[in-house]
Amino acid sequence: MKKLVKYILILLLIVLVGYKSVYIKKLSAVKNTAAGIFDAVAFTLKLWDEKLPPKLDSAIDLKQLISAIKTNPPEAFLRYTNAIGIGNYRYGLVRVTGIASVINDDDIIMEVANADTTLRLRLATEYIYGNAIRDASKLVDIRDFANTADLNNVSEQLNKKVRSSILPPFKKQVKQGDRIEVTGAVEFNKEHIRFNDLELIPVRLNIVP
Repeated sequence: MKKLVKYILILLLIVLVGYKSVYIKKLSAVKNTAAGIFDAVAFTLKLWDEKLPPKLDSAIDLKQLISAIKTNPPEAFLRYTNAIGIGNYRYGLVRVTGIASVINDDDIIMEVANADTTLRLRLATEYIYGNAIRDASKLVDIRDFANTADLNNVSEQLNKKVRSSILPPFKKQVKQGDRIEVTGAVEFNKEHIRFNDLELIPVRLNIVP
């Protein structure tokens, strides 16, 4: 009888140890880990918090960029702009200060004094889409991504940060006639260069007292 009890206890111990050493994990989680699923949210947050601020601090003045393009377009586009895709469109990270002359539902018309003329710019405040911020920042290398979907997800997450964090407080405060500082992305078409009515995609916004 004592031997039987002893064997039962040993068997129970074996079962208990075996149970503790085995755990259940969702098949989807295993597949995601094995496949190396790209986390666009975490990747973009790291860019936003750590790598993008220095880029914004060193953004070229828009008027300086315009002057450089007028002087030597190929050199200016190569030095101050960027594009992941092939084509005529280039994106630059710029800073500019101007007057909010018209406040619309979807954008703000800015007037910027430039030499003996006044530039008219459109500051996007509602529809923030596309790859302008991603490409202008020069922080993303296409060779680091397995597919275009992951690459485009970075753009969407950057745009989402602007829509959710940057624009709402600014739109509540800005008034017609305010002097505003903008750092953001601007798009140029190398074959059809124009400087008036450029659209600015903001990343950093300040109302100057």
